[in-house]
Amino acid sequence: MTERSVKEEAMIKEEIKEKRKNNQKDKILRAGERIFARKGFHLTTLEEIARGANLAKGTIYLHFLNKRDLFISIIEKKLDILLRKIKEEVKEEGSPAEKIKKITRVHLGFLEQNKNFFKILQSLSGEYKREMEKELTERVIKKNANYLELVQHLIEEAIKKKQIKPLDARKLAVILVGIVHSLTINWISQGEKYPLFEDHSLAWEIFWNGARLN
Repeated sequence: MTERSVKEEAMIKEEIKEKRKNNQKDKILRAGERIFARKGFHLTTLEEIARGANLAKGTIYLHFLNKRDLFISIIEKKLDILLRKIKEEVKEEGSPAEKIKKITRVHLGFLEQNKNFFKILQSLSGEYKREMEKELTERVIKKNANYLELVQHLIEEAIKKKQIKPLDARKLAVILVGIVHSLTINWISQGEKYPLFEDHSLAWEIFWNGARLN
């Protein structure tokens, strides 16, 4: 076997190993998301998550420091996906108001497809937040702030173009996200009997009728 073929074989083995690791990590994240959403942080054990992922408990520690790290990693990953989807949408041509409407549609569609993620977010009571304050600030709250800043910037642009009233853009961004989350809570409490995505028109109507400059 030549030196080149030895190197190529070593590279292939490394790629297979990396894919296996990534596959394990994804299984753990998916199982953790399901179980944390159902039982909450404190009542969930790593043993349950390992069983849900069809892996040994020790495998979890190859990817995450502890249960808290796994919990925050789930939120972090989903926020990254949501932010990426929203950034892709606002790259498209359109007025600031049209882009804000797109964000509302994408956000509700994402929460419908990731209801367990939303349930985990809602489970973050004051007690959990105090326990995880440092990690949440460094890994989650900053990402959430980035999302709000993106919406805020679009609202500021809409104000400049006289599409929206000259109100506090940050507060308007918080109100819009609050409408989206309130509709999601209602959808879950009603047993998810209809597509949540359909509510994007209602969310936009409520926000736009209150914020637009006549």
